[in-house]
Amino acid sequence: MPLLTEPSAVNSVYRFGSRVLQEKNLADAGAREGVIALAEDASRSLRLSLTAIILTYNEELHIERCIRSLKPVASRLYVVDSFSTDATVEIARREGAEVIQRKFKNQADQFQWALDNLPIDTDWVMRVDADEYISTELATSMTKLIPRAPASVSGFYVDRLVVFLGRPIRHGGFYPMRVLKIWRTGLGRVEQRWIDEYCVVERGVVDYCPGDLIDENLRDLTWWTDKHNKYSSRRMIDLLDRELQLGLSQHKLVGKMSRRQVIYHKIKTKIYPALPPYLRAFAYYLYRYVFRLGFLDGQQGLVFCFLQALWNLFLVDAKLYEARRMIAAMGVESFIKHLHDAHGLELGPLHLENESSRSA
Repeated sequence: MPLLTEPSAVNSVYRFGSRVLQEKNLADAGAREGVIALAEDASRSLRLSLTAIILTYNEELHIERCIRSLKPVASRLYVVDSFSTDATVEIARREGAEVIQRKFKNQADQFQWALDNLPIDTDWVMRVDADEYISTELATSMTKLIPRAPASVSGFYVDRLVVFLGRPIRHGGFYPMRVLKIWRTGLGRVEQRWIDEYCVVERGVVDYCPGDLIDENLRDLTWWTDKHNKYSSRRMIDLLDRELQLGLSQHKLVGKMSRRQVIYHKIKTKIYPALPPYLRAFAYYLYRYVFRLGFLDGQQGLVFCFLQALWNLFLVDAKLYEARRMIAAMGVESFIKHLHDAHGLELGPLHLENESSRSA
């Protein structure tokens, strides 16, 4: 009978073979880990001296996508979280971001706090929302242009592309939506407004990085309308603050902005508030959907223009009317308290000198 048929011999050969395979696997694993470490070191060396800051609240659906798109370009990632109750914080830390938690007032306040308080030690800063991610083209242009930027360049505009119900919205005047998202550390700040705040730089030239910053929220339409219902309350506060001079928002345009932003700011702060309530929402919808060809984006374009332009702004006017009635009945202070108690809106102290001057 052949020797290999003996059980003891078979077991010996099996044990010997297992040891050989185990040692080979360990060697292969070590080699793989070495290659991975070298690749990570090389990737880090290619990253820009750039800190990306992301504000979050319950963004477990988006935060991984956002961070992974930034890893090739950002040497440091901060997530400023408003005490999420889902897995946002765990995912962000797993993906290599540094997480700081702070109570939320509004987007402008939260991001300015981050600029003023985070230990940013890179040359550049980038603002990114959790449901946004950068395209490969944008990452490539950032890698090429930012390190070569002359000292006179203080920041970079990028094109923001909204994806709604699975379709990029390229008409209606929504694209290209050129926004300031990247600036030299210490030169950028955020307008203190309750809605539609701008990032601005104090001085210098603002250049342009080709490529899209893609805004694609993966939640359903019910969530989207709930979010924009809350936005309508913030826009109502902004308009009411301008009307009553409560001192809750920054309305004066200060800092470097694109020509489009300057024009939009003038329309939003001077022209739109002077138009008749309710009718201005219809006018804005016709402008977006008809004159700016929003209908070319198909059914998604119809829904987006209707909800974003008509429904949302009509709701703002209705809430503004309600606010005026409540203020007439209970006074400004009680109305502010109502917004806090009923909707959790932390408006902060009023400018009492304005209040006294109105009642005099």
